[in-house]
Amino acid sequence: MSNWLTEARNRLVAAGFSILDDVPFNGGSFKNVARRSRFELTKFGFCETFFVFAEFSTLNSNVMRSFSADAFRCAMQHKKIPLPCGLFESVFCFAIAATLAVDEATQQSVRNETPPRHWAAGEIPVVFDQVQGKLYYFERTPLWGAAYYAGFRGQIEQFLGEGAKS
Repeated sequence: MSNWLTEARNRLVAAGFSILDDVPFNGGSFKNVARRSRFELTKFGFCETFFVFAEFSTLNSNVMRSFSADAFRCAMQHKKIPLPCGLFESVFCFAIAATLAVDEATQQSVRNETPPRHWAAGEIPVVFDQVQGKLYYFERTPLWGAAYYAGFRGQIEQFLGEGAKS
């Protein structure tokens, strides 16, 4: 496990996340998943936040989109609150792909393309370039979900940013 991942896990635990290892999904498993379930007045009910980590030797846009979608579906399957999203329940999933090689097109895609939309839920792809020590994530604020995107970016920096070079 890399120092960056160890530091990220420690910050998540300190913020009240439970770390789940080898979480089963779709015939395979995700090695590391952090989950926090709590009532949040600003989310108008219960909020379940997931950080799903995976390592890739190389990464392109199609692989990132597929991983992000799988991470979101995994989060939906492993949420603790039985209410449907939108009924005093929301789920936010940060899909973190740590990689040794990410091409420019994938960096631009993650930074500029609006993440997939879900009802009372969010799917937020993040790339960590292990060689450069840089994070790539959506930098804009879309009309849909505008109230939440500054918070998403803040969480990415809070839990994943230290240890990454600016």
